[in-house]
Amino acid sequence: MPTGLRLLLALCVLLLPAAAPAEVRDDANTPAANAVVSLGRCTGTLITPTVILTAAHCIAPHQRLPALDSAPPRCARFPQQHEISKEPHEDPFAWTTFPTRAAPVARFGTDSASRRISMKAEAYSLPACADMALLRLSHDVPSAVATPLPVLVTGPEGLPPPWRDFPLRHAGWGAASVEELDGAVRQTGTVRPWTENACTLFALPPVRPNGARILTGDSGSPLLAMLETPQGPQEHVIAVLFASGTPDIATCGPPALRVPQRHGAYTATWRKALPESDATDLGAWLTHHAPDAVRTWPDLTPPPG
Repeated sequence: MPTGLRLLLALCVLLLPAAAPAEVRDDANTPAANAVVSLGRCTGTLITPTVILTAAHCIAPHQRLPALDSAPPRCARFPQQHEISKEPHEDPFAWTTFPTRAAPVARFGTDSASRRISMKAEAYSLPACADMALLRLSHDVPSAVATPLPVLVTGPEGLPPPWRDFPLRHAGWGAASVEELDGAVRQTGTVRPWTENACTLFALPPVRPNGARILTGDSGSPLLAMLETPQGPQEHVIAVLFASGTPDIATCGPPALRVPQRHGAYTATWRKALPESDATDLGAWLTHHAPDAVRTWPDLTPPPG
């Protein structure tokens, strides 16, 4: 297609009236839905019976292993991501044990008042230069309580898949304020795909009753995509929410399309280590810690329209 025609089509898309914003609803209380768990001030996703995927900034500094004074500086090309994730210095391919009294608690169920079980994490792992984290639980979560969700770690021939063709869903434990998190109910709704750059996916989560798309407690929540597998349709985690905004444009590049004011910025689970940077290959990191959870693109397709 000629370049001029492509630009004209892109402009026409931008000028089309925006679709009515999707709204949230209370989530189902099923083992599949209960894979999206409450972590207090954040949301996480159970990806194996003992491993939860979330955002790095959900692990407070007092829960972390102190950095050595002699530790070399890292992530010079990712100053904003490094700051968002609270400057991780730990080995990405090792588990770091939480201090006993500082370990986060994962709560399983559909609302805070009637949760099925609570379980402490015993260890964590943080990649370099990305706001993503893994928590390892002390015991398996019973399958009757929560069924782990698979994670997409590669695209076709190593490139990001056409994620904007997937049916996308938000699920999270957001509340209008920190004070309301104790009574939070997991909510879900359709996500409108938007654009991307080399590091980040940008999308429009559903609108909450107060008009916001992202609330306190939504950090670390998954971007869920329905994909066709040889065994039938199944939801996959394809990204993790860290905030709004566009961090580290100098390294990651600007978004392909202008991002609306209210949006979600997600770290893709298939993000590669960019050249001349300390960034961890997230697919390799996930595969190392949770090999049973990962799925690759050649086995998957967008569902039929």
